[in-house]
Amino acid sequence: MRRPVFSKRSGICFLTLALLALLLLPGIARGETMKVTQPNQSLYPDPDFAGTPIAPVPQGAEVNVQQQSGDWYKVEYQGKSGWLNRQAFPAPATGSKFNLPGMLFGAPVKETSSDEAALAGKGFTPEVESSYRQKHPEARFAEVDKVEAYRVDPAKLQAFIQEGGLKP
Repeated sequence: MRRPVFSKRSGICFLTLALLALLLLPGIARGETMKVTQPNQSLYPDPDFAGTPIAPVPQGAEVNVQQQSGDWYKVEYQGKSGWLNRQAFPAPATGSKFNLPGMLFGAPVKETSSDEAALAGKGFTPEVESSYRQKHPEARFAEVDKVEAYRVDPAKLQAFIQEGGLKP
């Protein structure tokens, strides 16, 4: 009985097909449709919260995913192409809720990304603020309202900037 012999040529063909499959499969998987589950989402021109939003994307909207880059998905929605952050979609299911290292040593410290800082700079939405007020009745929101209501004379602000040598 003869053993099958693989030639150099068949090995190259197999390797080529395997590489082609690796390159094409992520593209095929990204052709999926995902549903936005969070309110107040926007398409951005780049994967960055600091950019000016292109268009709003309402909760319940279905978008066609074109590609993924980190926590961002390039999507098509109503003829417009832009980027949505992963927070717009349902969180992926995790295998186990039991986390022994986390229980023993605490959760790992997570650094704030520039995207998160930019998003925080845009302020609370009314829904987020309402939810926070319900969860934290001890918070002194009247003090926050006072700070937000404080106004500085534009001429005094300019004088302060020049006097301090600040570069806006």
